[in-house]
Amino acid sequence: MEKKTPKLRSDLPVSVAWGDRCALMRGLGFSNEDLKKPHIGIINTYSSMNPGHVHLNRLAAAVTEGVREAGGLPLQFNALNLCDGIVAPRSEYTLPSRDLLVNEVEVIVEANLLDGMVLLGTCDKIIPGLLMAAARLDLPAIMVTGGYMGQGYADGKPINYIDIGASVSEMLEGRRSMQSVMAVIDGACPAPGACDMMGTANTMALVSEALGMSLPGNGSIAASSLPLDEMAREAGRRIMELWRDGVTARQVITRKSIKNAVKVCMAVGGSTNSLVHIPAIADEAEIDLDVPDVFDQASFNIPLLVRVRPNGPHSICQMENAGGLRAVMNELRDHLDLDCLTVNLHTTGENIEGHAIRDTEVIRPIENSYQSQGGIAILRGNICPQGAAVKQSAVPESLMSFRGPARIFYHEQAACEALTSGAIRPGDAVVILFQGAKAGPGLASTANFTFQLAGSELSESICMITDGRFSGASRGAAIGYVSPEAAMHGPIAAVRDGDIIAYDIQKRTLNAELSGEEISRRLREPLHEIKYRKGYLGIYQRCVTSLLKGAIVRGDPTDEKREAFKVEPAGNNKVTGR
Repeated sequence: MEKKTPKLRSDLPVSVAWGDRCALMRGLGFSNEDLKKPHIGIINTYSSMNPGHVHLNRLAAAVTEGVREAGGLPLQFNALNLCDGIVAPRSEYTLPSRDLLVNEVEVIVEANLLDGMVLLGTCDKIIPGLLMAAARLDLPAIMVTGGYMGQGYADGKPINYIDIGASVSEMLEGRRSMQSVMAVIDGACPAPGACDMMGTANTMALVSEALGMSLPGNGSIAASSLPLDEMAREAGRRIMELWRDGVTARQVITRKSIKNAVKVCMAVGGSTNSLVHIPAIADEAEIDLDVPDVFDQASFNIPLLVRVRPNGPHSICQMENAGGLRAVMNELRDHLDLDCLTVNLHTTGENIEGHAIRDTEVIRPIENSYQSQGGIAILRGNICPQGAAVKQSAVPESLMSFRGPARIFYHEQAACEALTSGAIRPGDAVVILFQGAKAGPGLASTANFTFQLAGSELSESICMITDGRFSGASRGAAIGYVSPEAAMHGPIAAVRDGDIIAYDIQKRTLNAELSGEEISRRLREPLHEIKYRKGYLGIYQRCVTSLLKGAIVRGDPTDEKREAFKVEPAGNNKVTGR
């Protein structure tokens, strides 16, 4: 049977609106024949103030050539992006920027009646935002991720972004000179590309490939490389194949591919921020799936095969040379759904077939894995009934279990100052509250504290717990994403200075040594005041959903709603997945 050509969204009935649209596009230099071609949006998140995105115009040009070669009309659009590190002083904008990008892409694509889209992005919030937009719009779509930075050096030694925070902390404690710190700052980030580590940017690039939304090999590729340019051009050609075959984003982003992506995160020791972004992608695709539970199950069943910094000594470049994501997924093939469709119109199984590990020290075979469990562990207990996350692959052995007094802070800077002054002592549990999506606002980052802690003499004697987030590059006993957050009357809000906190990562527990009655009594007391912002941040605070749904902005405001959370006695939480 002859395949039917899809109808163009821009094929409008003759009307004044049709005439206006055609005339204006003819004025741009497009021919009448051009206007009869599929309109393919190239959503380019280029910025000269983002190291991960400064090269995307180059890739957009390659995509444009590919679309033209395959018979489409390429149309370039620029969209929002932020670099988490550059905007760190105003980190409250970073997660909300993700959802602003999703809505921006929706407006661009829907208002312009585009038939398909190639999405270009590199960094922490941009890749998930673009994937969320693709899932929401359910049109033919391909993601092109922008690759990783080159190797940085200071005083002849290899370094990267991770080393900055530790070096600054050592200087503040009088153990390092300013000249030495400046050498690290000067050499750590040789753009373009994502920071060369297993932070959120590279994790989400790997997630995109694991989902099948990027072309095979795109997840771990150098930003300054001819293969990436060729891949961008191929994406332009492939989007036309997807359009002709009627393959849309939700045929690629499915329950099975979401589960594959979670398992990949575990195997590579991916960023804990994936706990926010993967549920958001699933939600936009209208997939009814308890993604944190999928993480929980995978944390027991998927071994850690890769130790890229900060989890170990290796780089993303070494991972690529060892076989890249396809080698990792081929090693995991018995744990994956191999029949998932991908954007090159082959299945996951077909894409990874024959991709063997080339360096078994960088990518370990399952029988010789770095550890038998995945990189991320989900903890539950009487102060986190919906869960909390820890990157167990980055936790020192001495802190895999812990019991100590809580030190409560409501601002990250106050915790940093206490660490510098010596007010925090060995054995303390630093608890930074009201940092969640609602109160932060935008799931405030406590990355500065974790980076400072990494260079502190207390790095192996204290833990940090927060209802906010931290960097995917964080090291140490950092537990975040405590859910429900304090601002939503989560029981974490009941913890006070001196309360005993205990956790056991192997048992997946996190509790305060308080009775359920005492927690409930304290939650009836006035909470720490939440400051509602003006403008977009205020809209975000009032409309953001639970972390378990990915902290997505929804039209039904939540600021006056108080959910009733059942408080269980310490020790009663169930450990799943064994």
